[in-house]
Amino acid sequence: MSVLPRVTELTRERISREFDDLGPDACLAEIKADLSQHNPELLDMAIRWAGGEPEAAGLMTAFGMFYRLLAAEVHAPMRSSALNPLPRVSIEVRDAIVKRIDRTGSETFTREAIDHLEVVNPELLQMAHGYASRRLDYGRTMQGFALLHEALLIQSQRDQASRH
Repeated sequence: MSVLPRVTELTRERISREFDDLGPDACLAEIKADLSQHNPELLDMAIRWAGGEPEAAGLMTAFGMFYRLLAAEVHAPMRSSALNPLPRVSIEVRDAIVKRIDRTGSETFTREAIDHLEVVNPELLQMAHGYASRRLDYGRTMQGFALLHEALLIQSQRDQASRH
């Protein structure tokens, strides 16, 4: 079971229009500023995923869209404008994911995470696949989306468990 919001087709279309209307640079700048303050571990994971390659800006924009889709679904019932409703990824969760990848291997981790994403959030997977399919490094790109989703998912499950 996922405690992260399930992205709908309507939200995917609305956020795509938002990125088209405002421009990806403006949207990403707002998302990065929010994450710097509210979720720096997740932002750091995304920056490391994008790396220093020539297409890093495009990967970061795709990450911004991915994050914004999840955040928009959380806000749908609340009609809030803040971008930070998703769980703040802790260092402990980040370390647990690294240990899991070391134990199972990155290919197994990625396959399992993508399979899980397909079940719990197919619209979000569709966005990630659409972006990754336009890149030469499809596998690495999908691995990044899987990593970021798993980090948010694990953190949200831990947060929920600690409330009970």
